[in-house]
Amino acid sequence: MEISDLSRHVWRGMRAELGRATIPTGFAELDRHLPGGGWPRGAIIEIFVERYGVGELSLLIPALGALTRVAAPSVKWIAWIAPPLIPYAPALEQRGVRTDRLLMIHPSANNKDCLWAVEQVLRSGTSSGVLAWIAQANDVVLRRLQLAAEERDCWVVLFRPHRALRHRSPAALRIKLTQHAESIGIEIVKCRGGRPGIVNIALPGIAQPVSIDSGSLEARSGAG
Repeated sequence: MEISDLSRHVWRGMRAELGRATIPTGFAELDRHLPGGGWPRGAIIEIFVERYGVGELSLLIPALGALTRVAAPSVKWIAWIAPPLIPYAPALEQRGVRTDRLLMIHPSANNKDCLWAVEQVLRSGTSSGVLAWIAQANDVVLRRLQLAAEERDCWVVLFRPHRALRHRSPAALRIKLTQHAESIGIEIVKCRGGRPGIVNIALPGIAQPVSIDSGSLEARSGAG
C-alpha cells in the first residue's frame, strides 16, 4: 500500500471514530469528558465497583430512560443479565424508565453461562441495551462481545469487580467508581478517542441503591 493510500485509510478511520453514536449520560460534567458527549454505542463499557450499590445503577438511569422510551417501530429490550438483585420497579418508573421494556435474564451461577447469554442476546438483535454482571472474562471472549456490539449498534455495560482492571480488554470505555458521602467518583481509566480523568458528580438517591426489592419487578427469562 502506498503512503497516500495509507493516509486516506487512517483519516477515514479517525472520522469514523469521531462519528461514533453516543447516548447522553444525563450528567453534563461527565458528558464533557466523553468523546461525542455521552456513552458510546456499539462498544463495550466496563464499570468497575468494589461492591454493588455504590451508585452504578443511578449513573445509568438517564440513558435507560432514553432507551426505554424510544417510540415504535424501534422498540427493543434492555436486557439485564445476572443482576445481583431485582430492580425496584417504582423507583425506576419514577425516574423515567419504562420497566415493561426491561428483560431480566437469570443464567446459572456459572460465569460461562452468563457470558454465553450476553453474546446470544447481542447477536439476536432484540435489545438496544445490555447490562451484565460478570465475574471474569478473558480478552478473547470480550473481543467477541465487542464485535457483536458493533454489528448490532448495541449499548453494552459490563459490571465487573475492581480486580478485573488488571486484565486487558477491548472495551471502548473503562471506568472505576468510588462512593463518597454525597457524590460518586468516576475515574476514567480508558477512553477510546479521549483521555483518562476523574469526574465527581452528585447522584440523586445515592444512599439507596435502585436494586433493593426482590418482589417489585417480575423476573422474566429468555431473550425472545
